[in-house]
Amino acid sequence: MRTDVVVVGGGGAASRAALSARQAGAEVHLVAKAPLKTGGSTVHGASEIMSMGAAGYGDRRDSAEIHFEDTMRAGRGFIDPKLVRVLAEDATARIRDLVDLGVPFDRLAAPNEEQSTDYKLIRSDFGTYGRAMGVSGKTGLAFVDAIGNELVRLGVQVDAPVMLVDIVRDDAGEVAGVIGYDPGRQALIHYEAAAVVLGTGGIHGAYEAQVSTAEMTGDGQAICLRHGAELVNLEFHQFGPALIHPYVQLFSKSCFVLHPRITNELGEEFLARYLPPGVTVEEVYEEKVFPFTTTNVSRYLDVAIAAEINAGRGSPHGGVYFSFAHVPEERIDAVIPNTARWMRERGLDVRTDQFEVGIAFQCMNGGVRMVNEDAESTIPGLFVVGELAGGVRGPDRPGGNSLAEGQVFGHRAGTAAARRARARRPGPPATLAASLAFLAGKLSASNRTIDLDAVEAAIRRAMQRYCLVEKDEAGLGEALKAIRGAKAELEEAPLTVETLLRGLGLRNMAGASEAVLRACQERRETRSGHYRTDHRKTDDANYLGCFLWRQENGELRASRQAH
Repeated sequence: MRTDVVVVGGGGAASRAALSARQAGAEVHLVAKAPLKTGGSTVHGASEIMSMGAAGYGDRRDSAEIHFEDTMRAGRGFIDPKLVRVLAEDATARIRDLVDLGVPFDRLAAPNEEQSTDYKLIRSDFGTYGRAMGVSGKTGLAFVDAIGNELVRLGVQVDAPVMLVDIVRDDAGEVAGVIGYDPGRQALIHYEAAAVVLGTGGIHGAYEAQVSTAEMTGDGQAICLRHGAELVNLEFHQFGPALIHPYVQLFSKSCFVLHPRITNELGEEFLARYLPPGVTVEEVYEEKVFPFTTTNVSRYLDVAIAAEINAGRGSPHGGVYFSFAHVPEERIDAVIPNTARWMRERGLDVRTDQFEVGIAFQCMNGGVRMVNEDAESTIPGLFVVGELAGGVRGPDRPGGNSLAEGQVFGHRAGTAAARRARARRPGPPATLAASLAFLAGKLSASNRTIDLDAVEAAIRRAMQRYCLVEKDEAGLGEALKAIRGAKAELEEAPLTVETLLRGLGLRNMAGASEAVLRACQERRETRSGHYRTDHRKTDDANYLGCFLWRQENGELRASRQAH
């Protein structure tokens, strides 16, 4: 298929890129692994305060400069100031776009003299003022629904479910398109395009407990590494307590303000055992933030939950038990109205049921490095957006920034991709033959079989056990051993047309997981959510600055960069 721009991904950032490219006059194909409006973190991410941050749409005291400083304070030394400046300055306009598309942001019941609008604003972690706007707990879905309707109306061609198999480059190393696999038709599709926007999301599928959809197997990260792109800040990712059964739901700070009763499989209230002298259970609850961070005492809660599970005292689905039975119903409805409503809609009684809560992966803070304000990667013509992209999220980030990044850089990438497509046609597809030869080899006849279930379980078990709360050299080494074993199996094993999508996804999952583990090994210090029990102190003298990762001749290599 020949087109101007190919956008890969179906979440908020990719959808925004496809819409903006079309609005800029390009012919656009949106290629998504899951049907539109069903996959990705934007659609499925949900918490009591999920929202998008933008100064200038509410609090009169706030400004783009303060938003910039809040973001830099949370990640200075690890994030690109010029990208953060763009994020802070453009976010208000992108909120305005969403309002124009009909996104029904929550409103105040009564006027607030400090605000220039009547939108309900949330002050999230690391934010000086309330600037985050949401839609009654369905923020991400509301974004994708509104954007998806508009891009379809404007004639964007949506191909889903189609999996990204590879990017295609020309003789100069610039992007010339992508290869996709349509499992329904069992067909390979070569999209020829001068510009490609990747918004394939994170590596959620690599963890046993995660808060999004399992089709995110690190495809973009692994493919970009294989093509020599730079990735940044891979050791920093977000996770924390979440309901893990019968469905997955983040437990934000609001849930812990209610002081739930937390017990292990033996019925023991165990948190106090993990607290140092002078720290109380009540203090941990009141200070609890999401995601996990070593910067305050709430870290002991995540440590305690993970330790009980790893010691074999967890629930049947890999969690511990939470109960709100002692909390008055009116207080539950006042403090966690969205969480309570979601539970009731799914047949759960917040007052009487026990809930299985574990530590769940939420998102990557690092990714493929954006080298300019248009979200272009180190590969010319390849733009990266959303959770796949790296450069504006470091060890910490203000709440509400993730959705803002997707909209700001999705718009910029889509517009720049359309501009590039107008200026040039794709060069000859120099790497296409090698990609097809690899696939032919995987699909060739062979008597050897592979248990994909076992391979996937090994990857997920290793990442869940050794690459969440507590990390050390020994555990990271064990995880790398498991991941490399899985990689070796996947490289050697043949696939069929029926198993191609899953097999390639697991290959990408293993490659992306290995890169994350290597980054965690390389950072021999503790910083925010990166907690090394064998290097418990933050070491600015040796580790203030980010690691850049590239794959050369099949080997991962790190270099340093400071902002």
